[in-house]
Amino acid sequence: MAKPYYEAPFNFKRFFEKKPLVKMSLRDSIFQFISIIITTYFEEYTFDDEFGSAIWETDFDLLVNANVLKEHIKYSLTDQIERYEKRLTNIELNIELKESLIENSNKVRLKKYLLISVTGIIIKTDESFRFTGDYYLAPLSYK
Repeated sequence: MAKPYYEAPFNFKRFFEKKPLVKMSLRDSIFQFISIIITTYFEEYTFDDEFGSAIWETDFDLLVNANVLKEHIKYSLTDQIERYEKRLTNIELNIELKESLIENSNKVRLKKYLLISVTGIIIKTDESFRFTGDYYLAPLSYK
């Protein structure tokens, strides 16, 4: 029998009410887990201080050279995904540092964000896999 994959965050209310839990595909589970790796800072996960991403270490250091920033984050994320996402192989990661104008009320701000793409092969099915996500910097948030 295939292992079920569950949506995060886990819905404990449905669990204790003995209602069916939301299940997801293997592909969606991998996508979700990569997003969790990206948005977790080091030492946040109490069972493994090394789990997370370097994005948080550089989040407010936007004066550093853009290429240095991208390479540091790329190296860290590649290492983390290869270490923790065991369902993928042939992992390749690409990061682009972009800017966008954000308008709120009377304010216009220029915000930097990372466009992260991860490709690889799902080991269990030998299918190609692609993850893409946008993450604003300083402070880190989702686009």
